[in-house]
Amino acid sequence: MTPAYLIGQYDTGLVLLSYLVASLAAYTAIDLAPRISQNPRRQWLWLALGAIAMGMGIWSMHFIGMQAFSLPIALGYDLIKTVLSLLAGIAVAALALYVASRASMGIKAIATGAVLMGIGICVMHYSGMYAMEMNPGIDWNPLLVVASLVVAVTGSGAALWIVFNLRRVNPQQKAWARLGAAAIMGFAVVGMHYTGMAAAKFPLDSICGAADSLNGTWTGVPLAAFTAALIALTTTLTAHDARVQARIEDQRRQREQEERIRTLALYDATTHLRNRASFQQEIVQLIQRCERSKAKFDLFYGVIRFPGLHSEESIHEAMRGIAERLRPLAREQDFLARYGKNEFALLRPRLHEADVPRALRAQLLTACTLPLQIGDAVISPQAHVGCGSFPDDGLHSRQLLQAAARSPQQATAPLAGNSSAVA
Repeated sequence: MTPAYLIGQYDTGLVLLSYLVASLAAYTAIDLAPRISQNPRRQWLWLALGAIAMGMGIWSMHFIGMQAFSLPIALGYDLIKTVLSLLAGIAVAALALYVASRASMGIKAIATGAVLMGIGICVMHYSGMYAMEMNPGIDWNPLLVVASLVVAVTGSGAALWIVFNLRRVNPQQKAWARLGAAAIMGFAVVGMHYTGMAAAKFPLDSICGAADSLNGTWTGVPLAAFTAALIALTTTLTAHDARVQARIEDQRRQREQEERIRTLALYDATTHLRNRASFQQEIVQLIQRCERSKAKFDLFYGVIRFPGLHSEESIHEAMRGIAERLRPLAREQDFLARYGKNEFALLRPRLHEADVPRALRAQLLTACTLPLQIGDAVISPQAHVGCGSFPDDGLHSRQLLQAAARSPQQATAPLAGNSSAVA
């Protein structure tokens, strides 16, 4: 004898409303996924908020879809079980947004995400139906149950693929592409729900144990309105935050650009020492400070010749090596600069009266004249290092440079005619 079942009916208006809510939830995923990936500082915050908004949308579609279904008996839904189905929807949404917001996504990631999402959607749907607490229990059509799972998995896979690949769509076509994708994804979610509903058969003597809990088709429209408001609020906040973060990022890039420009203006590009213009500014300021405090400082000036090197590139490479030797000799208060193509200058304030750097000149000269390997060749540089003291040897930078250039020669052959300090 063929078992007899209650005949169910659907409210067409609520069915259409469930599809609109599903499409709205899908559009939320499409809109939020790229923003989450572009906002690493708040990625987890917006992932959580997006999951709540999108999960609420997916769950609302299912709940409204169940509200659209009626039987010749009173129906209702247990509150706790219904809330658990909502949490399942939020978990599914979080997984979807996380997978779709990744920088790259291959077939394996899509397949894994689709299976997990499909299972989660089925858990949400069937736990929501279990909240009806039917007695006797619902008779399920195994083929349609499996079909609903297949629809959920394939729909989830298509959704992930669509959301991820919409990043590559031309900006002029992106709005229409998003609307079309949301319509397709909404249809997939609705298809799973109503396939699952078709799998349920209710015996004639069925009683809904939760009839006195959540009930009434009137809940569908307010729930849809609340969901739409929540989604709109979330997407508005994420859009605003994305603009704020983009502005902050632009400001950061601008500061970096300004710093690069400042570096190019004040530093030598080859040795990364301060350049001649920066040195001129520093010595003027140092003279002014010393005049006010009656302090002293020493200026060391060196000019180097590299026998056998003739090209600009090889000389720059040699000066880069010399700069690496000079840096450890400079104290924190010192100012070391590349003064010319083959020249350097070092300012050393005297920290106290007995602070006369007698040994520094010899150390600088040694650093400049030690053998230096340039490419496959080893050269022996020749150098002159002189010292001028403020205020004893002059009160202006030019006078101090000239005093340093005229200093008696030390430990190397004389260099003539190649000092820009006295030019």
